[in-house]
Amino acid sequence: MLRSFRRSCSILFLSASFSMPGVLWAQSQAGLGLEVNRYYGEQERALVEGAVEIPYTLLAFAPQGEALRASARVEVLVERAGGEQVYHTEREIHPEAANSAMAASDRVSTIETFAIYAPPGEYTARARVTDLASEKSYEMTTPFVVPSEPPFFSDILLSNHVQKDVRLQEGSYLPYLIGTTMFNPNPRNVFYKDAPLLYFYYEINPEAVAEVGETVELEMTVRHAGGEVVKNLGRRSIKVNEGRNFDLGAFNIGGLAAGRYTLDIRCTACPGGAVLSSDFEVRPPLEQLAFMQPRVEPAGGGAPALKYYADLSPAQVDSVVDVMEIWFTNEQKQLISTLNPSGKVQFLNRFWDGLDADPSIGDPDTPENEAKAMFEARVAHADQFFTSSQRLGRDTDRGRIYLLFGDPTERIDRPVEATLGPYVIWNYTSQGQTFAFGDFRRDGDYRLIYSTHAQFPGDPTIQSQVDDQPTVGRESFLPQGRGYEQIIEDIRTLRTSTGFQP
Repeated sequence: MLRSFRRSCSILFLSASFSMPGVLWAQSQAGLGLEVNRYYGEQERALVEGAVEIPYTLLAFAPQGEALRASARVEVLVERAGGEQVYHTEREIHPEAANSAMAASDRVSTIETFAIYAPPGEYTARARVTDLASEKSYEMTTPFVVPSEPPFFSDILLSNHVQKDVRLQEGSYLPYLIGTTMFNPNPRNVFYKDAPLLYFYYEINPEAVAEVGETVELEMTVRHAGGEVVKNLGRRSIKVNEGRNFDLGAFNIGGLAAGRYTLDIRCTACPGGAVLSSDFEVRPPLEQLAFMQPRVEPAGGGAPALKYYADLSPAQVDSVVDVMEIWFTNEQKQLISTLNPSGKVQFLNRFWDGLDADPSIGDPDTPENEAKAMFEARVAHADQFFTSSQRLGRDTDRGRIYLLFGDPTERIDRPVEATLGPYVIWNYTSQGQTFAFGDFRRDGDYRLIYSTHAQFPGDPTIQSQVDDQPTVGRESFLPQGRGYEQIIEDIRTLRTSTGFQP
C-alpha cells in the first residue's frame, strides 16, 4: 500500500523548519486525522495512515470554464519526540466547485491522504495548507503514539458515508479499506443530522488477548460532552482469531441535540478495563446540497432541459413519486407534496441529476445516470422476487428495504419451522443493520418482524423481546398464542452486532 502511495507523490526528508511567519492557525476549521492500524512486521513497525481535511471555505475559488477552481499547496511533516524529522511530503491540489454556493459551504471539503511505516515511539504530525491565490496559510498539529506493545484495541474510524465492493486500481491508495468496504476519511469528525447514520469500525489485536479463540465481551455507548450516556448501543461478543478481528456498526444521530459526543467501546472483563473512545460533533441539518446539482440550460436559455419523465401523464408521475419516496428525506417528501405535476417532474430531474453528480454514486461524465439505473434495477428485482398475491414486490416490506439498501451482505433463509411458517434474516454488515421478515400467514407476503433501523420498526411482539424492551403502542399482526422463542433467539444470534435499537 505504501509503495503505491510513493509512486504518486515524492517523499522528501528536509531539515528546514516547518513554521512560517504569518500563519493563520485554524485548528477548528481544518483538521489533520491520523489512525494507527495494527501492523507489526519484522522491524516492529506500525502502518500509520493519515488524512488532511481542507474545508472549501479556506480556499479562494475563481471561474475556470463552467466551474470554479482553487489552487492550494498541502504539506505534511512527521517528527519524532525530540525534533527528528522522519517524513515530509508536499503537493499542489486544485479542488473544483460547481458554483459559488458549493465553494462557500462549510460542509464541503477536499481530503488528502498519506501513509508511513513507523517504529514504536512518540510523534507529532503537522499539516500546512496554503491557498495559492490569497497566500493565506493554515497549520494543524496532532500528536500520536506508535505503541511498543500491541494494544487491545488498534483503532477506530467514524464516517457518514461507506462505499461497498471497492476495488483498488493498480498504483492507487485509499485509506481505511476494510475488505471491500471503504470508510471515507473525515478527520474533523463533524456529522450532520440530515445524514443520520454514523458508521464506525474498530479492531481487536489477537496479540493482546491471553489465548487465540478467547471470546471477549464488549459494550458500546454514546455519551455527551458532559459525560452523560445518551445512547446505549448494546453488547457484542467477539471470538478473537489469529487474523483481523474487526467489527462494523452504525447508529442513528438524528435524535441527538447538536453538540459534542464520544463513542465508547469498552471491554467489560479486560484487565484494567480497556476502552476505545472517539470524539465527534453533531450539527443541525443543512439544506440539501442543491448546489451540487448543475442545471442543464437549453441553448436558447429559459427553463432547464428535462431528461426524465417529461412525456408522462400526471398519474404516471405520481406513480414514479410513490415508488421513489423510499429514497426521499422527510423535507423532500413535504416539498413534493406541495408541487403540481410539472413541478414534480422538475423535482425528479434535479434529484437524479444531483445523485449523478455525486462521484460516490454516479458519474456525470457518462451518458447513463448510474443511480437511476441502479434504482430501476432494484424495482425490477423486487417486483420479480417479492410480489405476493396481495401486493406488488416494490410495495412489500422486503421490497421497500431492498429498494433502499440493495442486496444484503448476508441472507439467512429459514423454511417452514414447525407450525409458525418461513422467515428470513437480512444482515447489512457495513451499515450495521438487520431486518427479519416472516410469512406466518402463509400467503407469500413476508412482513417485517424485526429491524435495527428506527425508520422501519418491526412487529412489537418480536421487536420488544429481541431487544429486551417494553412493547410500544403498536398493534401486532402476528397470530396470537404461538411460540416465537426460536425465532427470537435466531435473530439475537444472527443479527449484526450493532445498529440503532428502536
